[in-house]
Amino acid sequence: MKKLLWIGTVLLGALAPAQAAEPPSAAPAAPDGAAEGPRVEVAAALPDGGEGAAAAPKERLLEEAPPAPERTPRPQAAEWDAAETVRLARDRGGAACKARMRREWLRIDCTTPSLAVVRTLGASAGEEWLWLDQKNSEHDPLGLATGVSVVFPVRHGDRRVIEILSATGGYRSEFGVATAFVISEQWLDGDAGPIVGLL
Repeated sequence: MKKLLWIGTVLLGALAPAQAAEPPSAAPAAPDGAAEGPRVEVAAALPDGGEGAAAAPKERLLEEAPPAPERTPRPQAAEWDAAETVRLARDRGGAACKARMRREWLRIDCTTPSLAVVRTLGASAGEEWLWLDQKNSEHDPLGLATGVSVVFPVRHGDRRVIEILSATGGYRSEFGVATAFVISEQWLDGDAGPIVGLL
């Protein structure tokens, strides 16, 4: 064993001078007439929000860019795949809700556990349409739908309020309902565009 250690020490000692004699890698020479400057190597892309990151396109705010006045039929389910995501004037839904626009039709998708009731509290024109998300109902404690899509047209003169309620558990297994979201929309005379809120 001592003989093996001695041979290893001799080999390492022989390699050390050769490594020390190797010159450091030289940076590429600057082109003729160009001043040498600091050399920067970028190993990875800049993180989101970095100085060189591309700015994400801003979503259209409905109030500033209202839909055209033409009246069109309600979009079919497949048409929503190419719908534009829009921003609402007031939005407290956060990640639980998303708003999309197709022509003058607005679709708001919201997820909430134990969806119980969706009701229109008031509307000047109507034409509201609903889709319930039953895909994850087996994972809900009460076996109820866990999401809803509310679709309605946004036109001049509109006023509507839609309430989304979830079932709640209470004392001694007593159940009730509580408001999860409230959707309000109005486009009155003198308004530059529709004001849609999600509270």
